[in-house]
Amino acid sequence: MDRLLLSLCLIFLSLAAGHAAQHLLRMPRPRLENVRNRLQSFAVFCLIPCSAMLSLWGLPSPDTRLLALPFLGIASWIWGGLLSLRVARALHLDAPRTGSFYCCGTFSNLGAVGALVSVLFFGEKAIAIVALFRICEEMFYFGISFPVARRLGGGEGAFRLRSFRPDPVLLLILTALGLGLALNMLGVPRPAPLGSLAAAAMLLATVLFLFAIGLGLRLSRVSCYAREAAALAVVKFIGVPLLLVPLAILAGLGTIDGGLPLRVVTVLSCMPVAMTALVPPALFGLDVDMANALWIFSTLALVVILPVLYFVLPLL
Repeated sequence: MDRLLLSLCLIFLSLAAGHAAQHLLRMPRPRLENVRNRLQSFAVFCLIPCSAMLSLWGLPSPDTRLLALPFLGIASWIWGGLLSLRVARALHLDAPRTGSFYCCGTFSNLGAVGALVSVLFFGEKAIAIVALFRICEEMFYFGISFPVARRLGGGEGAFRLRSFRPDPVLLLILTALGLGLALNMLGVPRPAPLGSLAAAAMLLATVLFLFAIGLGLRLSRVSCYAREAAALAVVKFIGVPLLLVPLAILAGLGTIDGGLPLRVVTVLSCMPVAMTALVPPALFGLDVDMANALWIFSTLALVVILPVLYFVLPLL
């Protein structure tokens, strides 16, 4: 129970602290955005890759069945997107709202909230599992989800390969994972204190990332989208886990390390909307207010989702 309360407190206190600082500091908006971007960059470019590398380095004899994790990640994003498009049609949403609903159904908060909950529930070994699950995240989002969102918003044509640039976050994660895996396979012993450092780096990254989100959080017009928020909750917290958990079981993840990979995948399948989901609506003329409202609603839903996970996970 202490781990559950700590997870909830870290998530919501970090967001609340950032939101409070937004009003107390009274900075000009451009300067506030600069501070927010610097905090997020430090978390994403420094702390998260370092944590992932150290965790993978310390994994005892990685099981080849863990190679299913990237494919499970891709399956979760595809399925979440397909379900969200189906539900948007049932709700008779117009094109801009359908595009925003699709983004919120596809983009999940794995790097901040998912990693935080996994570490607090299962310890440092969960970090490597999270990193493997989301290794294709940037490629999928920028290569598939962004072009789909642009089409839904009435933007021009298909995604052009010549406009694609390797995402620095993806390159850093791949480099970190490659280095950690190389050290692991070469049998280089990881110093014991580095395990605690990996967990501390992930926790600090999450707190900084959520604090930075709080700095830019706007709560206007949230209550106008209660119907869409309830529908999205069904997609994110019921529809996606119903597919992903059986797939993880079929992949044999429940028989590795006492079922740790299966439990981590279960947590990741139930994560709220990622902050990245707010980018395509702003770029492609979709409903920005609805995307913002769905992000807030899905994050607040963790008050219910995390206790449910806490009692369900031991049964897996």
